[in-house]
Amino acid sequence: MRWPKFLGFIQKCHKILYGHGRSLELLVSLYWFLRYGHDKIQAPLPSQHISLPNPHPTPSSKSQQTHKRPPASPTRYYSSTAPILSKLEACPNLYQFSQIHAHVITSGLFHNVFAASRLLKFSTASLSPPDLQLTNLLFSQIHHPDVFCYNLVIKALSLSSSPLNSLSLFRKLLLQGLCPNEYTFCFLLDCCSHGIALWEGRQLHAHLNKHGLATATFSGTSLIHMYGDCGALPDALQAFEQMQLRSNASWGAMIDACVEHGKVFDGLKLFREMRSLGVEPSNATLVSIVSACAELGDLVSGRAVHGHIVVSGLELNVILGTSLVDMYSKSAAIEMAMEVFSVMPVRTVASWNCLIHGMAINGDGARAKCLFEEMLLDGDVRPNEVTFLGILNACSHAGLIEDGVVYFSLMSKAYGIRPNIKHYGCMVDLYGRAGRVEEAIEIIRTMSMKPDIGIWGALLGACRTPGYKELGELLAAQIMKIAPYDTCGYLLLSDAYASDRRWDDVVGVRKVMREMVIRKMPGFSSICS
Repeated sequence: MRWPKFLGFIQKCHKILYGHGRSLELLVSLYWFLRYGHDKIQAPLPSQHISLPNPHPTPSSKSQQTHKRPPASPTRYYSSTAPILSKLEACPNLYQFSQIHAHVITSGLFHNVFAASRLLKFSTASLSPPDLQLTNLLFSQIHHPDVFCYNLVIKALSLSSSPLNSLSLFRKLLLQGLCPNEYTFCFLLDCCSHGIALWEGRQLHAHLNKHGLATATFSGTSLIHMYGDCGALPDALQAFEQMQLRSNASWGAMIDACVEHGKVFDGLKLFREMRSLGVEPSNATLVSIVSACAELGDLVSGRAVHGHIVVSGLELNVILGTSLVDMYSKSAAIEMAMEVFSVMPVRTVASWNCLIHGMAINGDGARAKCLFEEMLLDGDVRPNEVTFLGILNACSHAGLIEDGVVYFSLMSKAYGIRPNIKHYGCMVDLYGRAGRVEEAIEIIRTMSMKPDIGIWGALLGACRTPGYKELGELLAAQIMKIAPYDTCGYLLLSDAYASDRRWDDVVGVRKVMREMVIRKMPGFSSICS
């Protein structure tokens, strides 16, 4: 059907439909009918006592246009459309969905909340990401949506770029006299996560208390997630302690919140308490605990978690395996990291990156180079920015200058990766450690970005080379000017003076640091058997 030819016909239909107060639903039905045709939709046009003009009038149709068709039985509509609704679960695309949508409207079943909610569920749950435009259209067509329909739309909004729009929908739900359930609050709290709406989250907490749902398992876990994402750990802990029944998801949410916000010891303590109560941790919880052990360098606890994974027969998926590799690498147990890496069924670029970085920080540049070459031969994995940062660091610490230069060139020429400030910093450090200060300076000159304090610090370290002490003093003064409260410039300058036995100058630098209350954070080591 050509649209220009039937424009007048559509306008006439719109006037008739508008006069009967059924403009929205039946006009949508008419749209699908004209768009896809009767032979594809396989459903009659609506017959709610409304006469529509025939787009192809014939003598017989002209004589029948003034007669009204008697209303069909709602039972017939349901029985004829229920099989169609059952096909929504396997509906592969929007084209087939549009046919089902048209059939439901033309059969008059859209006023049935169950049927309408099935259509709404497709737009929110079956499409990834949810089609908000289609969701809003379907929701606006439902005359009396129930809580289930509201929940579907709120869940879709929680996955969108504007999740807080769900709060206005929640207010509408309350104004209509509907009672929200536990799932409503779970979706709403998810909308308030990611640190964007702590105040609104607390208001929802008050509503949960009002409805007696604050201590329920699902909503209580959502509260912990929300407070944890917003950095309100005391509130998260209070919600956790008030829960009547704690699932492994509740424990995991609380542990993850502690680890995420630096309360690593508290996270480990909760994990031990969880295990003492016989609660089995999920994979996500195990990842959080392994990350905590990596941050603390707690090899003993890390091995215990690894042992639990092996004894429990849990599958070593990509995320968990990569976390173990990272933990062992940061704990200087590089052989254990290699062992875990070798038994991983699937390795992503993140898995390779963790092991290469582990080799670099443990000073094994030769093995890092071999591992990187092996990765390049693996056709399933492509190196990224982090990969090259790791191998350049390894080359810098191992003195592999020529290899580092080759990899730096390979990054842009073979893989189209533009070097960032950290890659340039590695190259300056690479040349500086080898005493090739002029080449380090040339790298800075050719940079496409402004050097940061890390670049200047690497060059200042290179100026310990004989003949560059005056340049080093100028750089130290520049660093102290750019970042007056950063210890980097002061310590490097102090070390340079000490290497020259200029003890009075060393005392002067330390005095300035004391006057400005600049303290060097002490390093620490862990001794694990």
